[in-house]
Amino acid sequence: MCSAKPADRQKYHPAVIVSVDHKPQVQHRYQVYFDSADSHSTQYADTDAVIISPDQKAMLLALRDADSDPADFPSDAFMDEPDPATYRQARLSPNWRQWHKAIQSEIDGILQPDRADPVTAFPPGSTVLPSKFVFKLKKLTDGSLDKFKARCTTRGDMDRTFYEEAETFAPTPQLTTFRLLLALCLKHRLMPYHYDVSQAFLQALIPEDERYYVRFPKGYIHPKGYVGAYMKKALYGHRTSGRLWSETAHRFMTDRYPTLSRSTYDECLYIGWIDTQLFIVLIYVDDFIVACADELSRARFHTDIMSTFQATYSGVLNQFLQLRVDVQTETLPTGESYPTRIELSHERSITDLCAKFSINTDKQPPRSPMTEGLSLPIPSPDTIDRSIETPLRSLIYSLLWLARTVRPDIYYHVTYLAQFCHQPTVEALTAAKRILHYAYSTRDYTLAMAIDSAAPQLTAFCDSDHAGDTATRNSVSGYCLYFHGMLIDWWSKKQKSCTALHSTEAEYVAMSEACTSALAIYNTLTEFFPSDELITINVDNSAVQTLVTQRALSSKLKHIAVRYHAVRNWCQGPLRKFTPVWIPTDDNQSDIFTKALPITKHGVPIIDKFTARLLDIKDRRVKLVEKLRAAEAQQLHAQQQQLQQQQRQDEIVLASLQRQNLIG
Repeated sequence: MCSAKPADRQKYHPAVIVSVDHKPQVQHRYQVYFDSADSHSTQYADTDAVIISPDQKAMLLALRDADSDPADFPSDAFMDEPDPATYRQARLSPNWRQWHKAIQSEIDGILQPDRADPVTAFPPGSTVLPSKFVFKLKKLTDGSLDKFKARCTTRGDMDRTFYEEAETFAPTPQLTTFRLLLALCLKHRLMPYHYDVSQAFLQALIPEDERYYVRFPKGYIHPKGYVGAYMKKALYGHRTSGRLWSETAHRFMTDRYPTLSRSTYDECLYIGWIDTQLFIVLIYVDDFIVACADELSRARFHTDIMSTFQATYSGVLNQFLQLRVDVQTETLPTGESYPTRIELSHERSITDLCAKFSINTDKQPPRSPMTEGLSLPIPSPDTIDRSIETPLRSLIYSLLWLARTVRPDIYYHVTYLAQFCHQPTVEALTAAKRILHYAYSTRDYTLAMAIDSAAPQLTAFCDSDHAGDTATRNSVSGYCLYFHGMLIDWWSKKQKSCTALHSTEAEYVAMSEACTSALAIYNTLTEFFPSDELITINVDNSAVQTLVTQRALSSKLKHIAVRYHAVRNWCQGPLRKFTPVWIPTDDNQSDIFTKALPITKHGVPIIDKFTARLLDIKDRRVKLVEKLRAAEAQQLHAQQQQLQQQQRQDEIVLASLQRQNLIG
């Protein structure tokens, strides 16, 4: 790209100089340089870059000598582009008209009389916190436009006031709790509904002795000349805002619904009965998920939340945390509907990630997330590449979110590569891209939830890979938990606190860790739904089953940390909560969380024995496996025919030589 900086350092106001890269690509990069008059410096800022298509060139060039007035833009047409990182980039965006509306809506919401007092000048000696706009082009799960969102956030880290941890803590529900809520909806025939509170933090009152001044983001000019505001209610970005909003939401629940109880194990979960009808509420920051079977109860909640907060009602839950939620229902003769099956998927997110990390999806996809037995070498100073640290971290964290929400089949592989984030290597980045490519080829997988009335209430599986980490020789534990046949929890982790001397010890530690996780879900359920039913925990090591049920502790296990021996109290005696059951290794569904399985196990056996319950496999994947089987069988048949033909030729040559000897 040619340089866009003039040699004589001329100033442009609002300075925008465009240079075009004429390489034959789909998109061209336009480097935009702004006038540095705002910062009282003669240096040109070349940190703002806008990626646009050739069709948007004329619109950008039209701004060269204009004032970027939103009225100058011809229409409200939506153009897909990366989210602006700064206010300046938003002004140069082809979507400036929409971003301008979003900015004005955000500022108008902040300056409501009960939320903040606008100021034209700050009092001398007062502490003023800077702020910035965070832009986000929000889309629906099908990729269509939802809305343009501009969030004004303050630099709360610059507030020098001392805050204790208790004053800044704000609870957030675990993903396991969210899946448990959906499972309870299927079990008790409750319909999940979704409410979104607009500008939630701005509806939480700040104590008078904690209020502060905020300066509007750099570059933004208010039509009335305001330079900032004195905040009466919480603003996004401040360290105490999350706690203030959490307390506000909790007061709303306790004042309006005293019959609902707050869970001791997850403070964002409320369960109770309203007029003999089960009612469940899960609060995830500004999202309220309400589960009920009675339309009158939902209508009452609708009236209460709409009159208390500025909220949006989205109907039956269909999207949550970028997850696509597909609720399949049946209708009773009375006209009321109830869910029979719920599917969670991340198809659009996977597609976006492939575009972000330049994955060639036209190539032959890998048949498994990771090569069997892959063990990357310990990074050395010669192999560490700091230039790929940021993309590797971004990719790993994105894959972790997929694996933790709806893709347990890649969980072990992603957590294994996560240990290379602080010591990035090209091999780790290549392996991570392979996982993403595999996820794309199987993007139609969904985490399917359907009630199995014949299954126990809670069923756990645990397994371990003894000395599975070849670098540290630590074992790897794997675990998954089902609620009436619906997968709600899983993890894979290294046993860092001890180095197992043999496989039985590794399985013993894995079972103890699995029981700890399962017991948390059990306590949450029994807090509201008392039950004496024991948790079935399946292991593929008969020695461990004997160790946790016998009264005497084996001398070979006395060196293990005391905290792991709690599993013995949970499997016998008055504190018994688990029933250990031995199963064959091929039936252990947690095996996929301990190692990279071979293609034959990650493919057909997993589909038959594990993934059929873990994931909803579409016909396309099954046909792909059948096609691969047929190709392998055809190749083997061709090799056998070639071998037989070679043998016949050898026999003919041998017979010819024998005849020549006889004639001679």
